[in-house]
Amino acid sequence: MSESDLKQLREVLREAVKAAGLTNRDMERRLGLGSGTLFRLFDGTLDLRVRHLLALADLLEIPPSDLLELGCPDAVSRAKRRLADVIGRKSSPPAEPTAASLSLDQLKELVRNAVREEMEQRSAEAEPGRRSRH
Repeated sequence: MSESDLKQLREVLREAVKAAGLTNRDMERRLGLGSGTLFRLFDGTLDLRVRHLLALADLLEIPPSDLLELGCPDAVSRAKRRLADVIGRKSSPPAEPTAASLSLDQLKELVRNAVREEMEQRSAEAEPGRRSRH
């Protein structure tokens, strides 16, 4: 993976955390990471690992592939084949347009909106007496 891909992936992760409306420290607590870990992941001091992507996607309740597709569009565009085709497995058809069919700006907006809605819902559920809009 090129350094530009990693830089863009780190930026998408930073945006996702920001859109979630939580501080880095709050997010670190929820992810079980030490203080300052997210900052060091985002600035490239620490290596970004698959477990970090999976944990963040799980916390945001989004597919991990969204983070990679949005964060590494050049790597995605260089791909000539799909893994399911290579190993002979059938994947279920997507219910919505795939990330590959959307522009980078459209994908960013979808992720921002999904994260924002989820965090608003969680915030509303956490406050007694407040009604959720959903």
